[in-house]
Amino acid sequence: MPSPAPPEEPRHAPAALHDLVTRIFRRLGSTPEDAALIADMLVWSNLTGREGHGLARVPSYAAMARAGRMDVRAAPSIERALPATLLIDAHLAPGPVAMVRATQWAMERARASGGCFALVKRTTHTGAIGYYALKAAEAGFAALIFGSGKPLMAAHGARVPSLSTSPIALAVPGGAGGPLLLDMATSVVSLGRLRQLAARDADIPEGWALTAEGAPTRRAKEAAIPLPLGGAKGSGLAILFEAMTSVLAGAPVVVPALLGGADAGRGASAMIMVMDVAAFSPPEAFAADVEALRATLKALPRQDGMDAIFLPGERSRARAAQGSAEGLRVPPALMAELEALAQL
Repeated sequence: MPSPAPPEEPRHAPAALHDLVTRIFRRLGSTPEDAALIADMLVWSNLTGREGHGLARVPSYAAMARAGRMDVRAAPSIERALPATLLIDAHLAPGPVAMVRATQWAMERARASGGCFALVKRTTHTGAIGYYALKAAEAGFAALIFGSGKPLMAAHGARVPSLSTSPIALAVPGGAGGPLLLDMATSVVSLGRLRQLAARDADIPEGWALTAEGAPTRRAKEAAIPLPLGGAKGSGLAILFEAMTSVLAGAPVVVPALLGGADAGRGASAMIMVMDVAAFSPPEAFAADVEALRATLKALPRQDGMDAIFLPGERSRARAAQGSAEGLRVPPALMAELEALAQL
């Protein structure tokens, strides 16, 4: 007789989850504005299918705050500025706080100069960087954001954690179909995703990860070190992202971490590039051309077995709409942990 299917995880209203996470960060010492901002990014991540950067991160963020590796009271500041460039010190503020502030400052300068390059140093885990790129696109900017942090992924040919999984996000405004948004890591799979699969004792494809000892594995429970996407290509991107963020900002992350320096494993960095669409093209014409691109590509002849052709950001937008209407599933153990953190 087959064993009964496990019960479905209960659904929770996104607004209720947002309130719960806000209360947690208020208890940790964040301002009401910062706590709500952090909650918004985390809930958005769950809504759009980025659970590895969503609510599951709250316990680790709380642990970082209590250990002094994240300062929930810190206010990011502009260290150096030119008309179209910014160097921002996050002072180990929560990543979402630093990245939202930096994106806002970059957009302000881009309104005047047509574009802006902003470097953010000494931030903490930035979460899903597609969130910040999308915010820029919704405000009328084309955005490119990438980051670097502590070594988690093996460099191509190495068998130890050597590089950040270095995410990259690009977004542009759209018309009725909404912005186009690409959000990806330079690893084949994120560490958060591996942990989710490990909780189910799932198998993973060959070439996804190594064990802690550096051996290839197909068991998620044994997977400890993600491998770079496309081998040398993903590895090369991660190396250049570290050079163009942490190193350029004067706050290297990878070398101190690998050599065991005093600040080993502390902080992360990001580069934010925003371009004001209006400085290059009439926004209405640009949006119409994006929609023409969308419609033309979606109308292409499809391969057998393909129900539709999706453009970047369309699947996550559909998931967000469904999650907003039906609620989000949260593992009971995680929900209990979040509720306990809100009561401390």
